[in-house]
Amino acid sequence: MIELAICDDESQEIERTKGLLLQYIKEHPQYEIKIHTFSASFELLSFVEENGGFDVLLLDIYMSGIKGIDVARELRILGDEGEIIFLTTSRDHSLEAFEVNAAQYLVKPYRNEALFAALDQVMKRIEVDRRARIILKTSEGVSRIAPRDVVYTETSRNNYQWIHTIQGQKSEVRMTSVELFTLLSVNKFFIRCGASLNLNLKYIRQVSKKAISFDTGEQIAYPYRSYKKLKEEFLRFQM
Repeated sequence: MIELAICDDESQEIERTKGLLLQYIKEHPQYEIKIHTFSASFELLSFVEENGGFDVLLLDIYMSGIKGIDVARELRILGDEGEIIFLTTSRDHSLEAFEVNAAQYLVKPYRNEALFAALDQVMKRIEVDRRARIILKTSEGVSRIAPRDVVYTETSRNNYQWIHTIQGQKSEVRMTSVELFTLLSVNKFFIRCGASLNLNLKYIRQVSKKAISFDTGEQIAYPYRSYKKLKEEFLRFQM
């Protein structure tokens, strides 16, 4: 199931977009898509905070309350890594859309074909991402984890690792740090740090000589001898 959200403060625009989505679903029966609609920014953010994120989000930019760009920023902070397609009347925010890693930026009135092409792109990426999920036997049972959702892993005890995800979950698996890195490295953003840490560069906010800070608010110490290499990798990623 692909969870898709529309957020627009104009009911006519919601109905138009929903109608196009229903047409897309009819033409693409291989995708099982569930549509959610929100007429206010706060409504969408509250839903995500309580229930988790969406696979695809169609956001208007000019809405009362919080603008669509700021909604996208809040969603990223909440850990929603869904594919964002902005639907707007202005080109003025295209650079900001890039900053929140939006998949597409469509200016109203857009052609139906333009929206369908954008949906084709994100659906293919979602399929690839889901195939890349790894199956692990954790302390909670058998879990399917997307490497892109893993913030970092650390050794908890001999041959056991803690996995920390962007959703705030923490699971323990029985394997070595190297074995776990081999599985996670299908995601190109993963690096090794010392003998016990696997790090996702995408979620590192700051690297100091004593600690690593993540977008989740977590902070961990690491071997000082790894500082130079870690700093180089982090700067290379930022560039």
